[in-house]
Amino acid sequence: MDSDQDYAQFGTELNVFRQMLSISVIRKFAYFSGVGVIATGIQYVILIVLVQGFGAPPVRASGIGFVTSAVVNYMLNYHITFESRKAHSEAATKFIVVAALGLIVNSLIMHVGTDIFQIHYILTQLVATGSVLMWNFTGNYLWSFREKTKQRTTR
Repeated sequence: MDSDQDYAQFGTELNVFRQMLSISVIRKFAYFSGVGVIATGIQYVILIVLVQGFGAPPVRASGIGFVTSAVVNYMLNYHITFESRKAHSEAATKFIVVAALGLIVNSLIMHVGTDIFQIHYILTQLVATGSVLMWNFTGNYLWSFREKTKQRTTR
């Protein structure tokens, strides 16, 4: 490391790792998971209604459910999980980016599972949901809802 700034950056990164293992983060993950259960319930109801009731393709139905449940997911996580004070214009934009990447992963797993391997769409959706959970929490914790920390200055 060449400078005090490099050491400060390393210290910041080490603190982020320590924070990820803290009781506070574990509590946030528990709340995030609870909110996720609600949002996932919404997604699954939409998925099943569209597939069983309207004959929609599972990949498309899953995507519609994912996007619809993301609105509820955002609001609950903003207010309850992360107790954010960020402007919605910033937090929502970042949340949408994280969710969009999660949607890509979800849709890819749904396509591979249902269209290529012919696995039942509910089983495939369970795999997709589990796969996206950690990405969404990490992305939202470290980026979407993260509060700016004050940089300490050295004299």
